[in-house]
Amino acid sequence: SETITFPCERWLAKSEDDGEIIRELVPSDIFTEKLMKDGTLKQIEEEVEDPLEVHTYKISVFTGDIYGAGTDANVFLNIYGDLGDTGERKLSKSETNFNKFERGQEDTFTIQAVDLGILYKIKIRHDNSMFSPDWFLEKVEILDETTEESFVFLCERWLSKKKEDKKIERTLYEQSYDGERRSLSESSVSLSSLDSSGNPKEKKSRLVKSAEEGLLIPYHITVTTGTEYDSSTDSRVFIIIMGPQKVQTERLWLDLPEGKDEFADGSVEKFSVWGLDVGEIKKVESLEDPGLEKTINHC
Repeated sequence: SETITFPCERWLAKSEDDGEIIRELVPSDIFTEKLMKDGTLKQIEEEVEDPLEVHTYKISVFTGDIYGAGTDANVFLNIYGDLGDTGERKLSKSETNFNKFERGQEDTFTIQAVDLGILYKIKIRHDNSMFSPDWFLEKVEILDETTEESFVFLCERWLSKKKEDKKIERTLYEQSYDGERRSLSESSVSLSSLDSSGNPKEKKSRLVKSAEEGLLIPYHITVTTGTEYDSSTDSRVFIIIMGPQKVQTERLWLDLPEGKDEFADGSVEKFSVWGLDVGEIKKVESLEDPGLEKTINHC
């Protein structure tokens, strides 16, 4: 028989230590009992060769500084590296703030896990619970304190069932990662999301081009409504940004913040949305509301 020891010496309790109830343990000793030919039992104790290292990851979560950005929902994170992933962890106790995930705030958490290697992706979500679950996440920064390597994951999107694409989970890639990305599903580009008019073959061609291009970037959009009589609209507004060779984004919905129900005369509204990188912007399509002027910046 073989007995393997996994030391812990930490609390698994929400009210003790760091409040974590999940621990990753690595083996340290192997205790073997072997029955010999003469009937005696031989006991061998040895240390594990080349044991896995447990790394400490310092996670900084930045909530956006826009109206209604904070959330009261429970937030969960899974970190992926080239050597494995942490599994989904709840970000329960902020080390920097009593009320976590508030507008314009940085919240810090510590996670211990077996060495993940080079981090390239995270999945972050909330459970849509509590009174104000909608959340605008700016970015997540992760420091591997063991190697002192830092990784940045940009978001600048809503995790909300009411806003933008109505998703409460995001897959974010490290900003310098140039490997395979499943951006098609993340950007919700589909035939049904394109205009219902036009040639079906042309729409399919646009979708294929979207899938091949793949890279998502943030667009910072300013909408200025004219001051002429009856310039306002209470319609839901979207834009489609077009680049060369018929490459274009999906419909990018410009949903007003809570408390506003129209693009009022003379108003200026700012939005941050993610869409396909179309390269040089050639044209923008929007709902044809009189007096609607558009300013679009992308990075």
